[in-house]
Amino acid sequence: MFRRHNFSRTAGALLAMVLAALGLVAVEATAASAAVRTVYYDASRAGEFRTNFDQAATIWNSSVSTVRLAPRTPGNVTIYVDDGWPRAQPTRLGSGRVWMGRQAVNQGYDRTRIATHEMGHILGLPDRRTGLCSDLMSGSSAPVSCRNAYPSAAEASRVNSLFGGTLTAPTTGVSYTWTGAADPGPFVVGGRPASENYPWMVYVSGCTGTLIKANWAVTARHCSTPSSVRVGSINRTTGGTVVRVTRAVSHPSVDVKLLQLASSVSYAPAPIPGTSGAVGTATRIIGWGQTCPQRGCGSAPAVANELDTSIVADSRCSGINATYEICTNNTNGNSGACYGDSGGPQVRRINGVWNLIGATSRAGNNNPTCATGPSIYVDLPSIRSWINTQVGGLPA
Repeated sequence: MFRRHNFSRTAGALLAMVLAALGLVAVEATAASAAVRTVYYDASRAGEFRTNFDQAATIWNSSVSTVRLAPRTPGNVTIYVDDGWPRAQPTRLGSGRVWMGRQAVNQGYDRTRIATHEMGHILGLPDRRTGLCSDLMSGSSAPVSCRNAYPSAAEASRVNSLFGGTLTAPTTGVSYTWTGAADPGPFVVGGRPASENYPWMVYVSGCTGTLIKANWAVTARHCSTPSSVRVGSINRTTGGTVVRVTRAVSHPSVDVKLLQLASSVSYAPAPIPGTSGAVGTATRIIGWGQTCPQRGCGSAPAVANELDTSIVADSRCSGINATYEICTNNTNGNSGACYGDSGGPQVRRINGVWNLIGATSRAGNNNPTCATGPSIYVDLPSIRSWINTQVGGLPA
């Protein structure tokens, strides 16, 4: 047995010499060293929160495989502390500055969750204010009682892809600020998590739709026709009723598609009024679109987001068909519909009831970055008679 083991070691050594002569050992070592990138963080100026950033590094190291956080002075990331809001300023993937602001801590937010969240920005993750405690990057939109400091599987996967080179690094030069629970912040393209359980919401596999009759829904013509939809829930992953789609009818000239359902559902549909409203009319848009503005910068939130907005002059939207489309304001100049909101509802209150006036179509400024200008919605009241004919009569 000893001789067999000794022979194995000798053979192994000979094989290593042959591989070395061929240059294969060096290649293998280089590949292994490139597999994991080390990001050094300098927490020497983090004051009483240094241990929280050490904990954050441990959490990230246990959650991802293509990058490792390690303490060092100086580092790729410098961490400070002040009395403002926590914030991060990435300069490039894996580098930048972080501030642990005492204002959030004083309001009761968990220190380690804040530290891990802010380091998430350095690792390439944008804010996604879904309101869910399970999402690390939901930040202050989750309740103050939230103590989860671990990234979700989707968040960890995105970091792995960024540092693994299979996903393009995000644009740098963006600052992220942790804001109070009452203020979702200006970076949320979709506004805020839905404030009520709209019974007519329809999730259309990558798009959004609205129930307009017990067995009919409306979405955008440019959306793919799904085999089934989820009706009656603001959460695209659970609740409501999943029902099969049997037929799709597209409008001949505008970006609207009707989906016939295999069976009627018990949820109240959204009524379509006779007119959409004048310029200045207050409206609300709702959908499962991205909550960050660049295409592909984040996945769809589980809970639909809503944004209070208004109808603006047609002249503010490029290429609008004024007869059949609505120009809808990008609130505060940085909030509005985004990828995944397509086909989703624009509603306004009439006598205390949400009425459906629009379906999301496209950006009103031809810019691929969302919310940089108003959005164009199909004016559903303008084609109400066509819809009425196709569905065999809308509810009274």
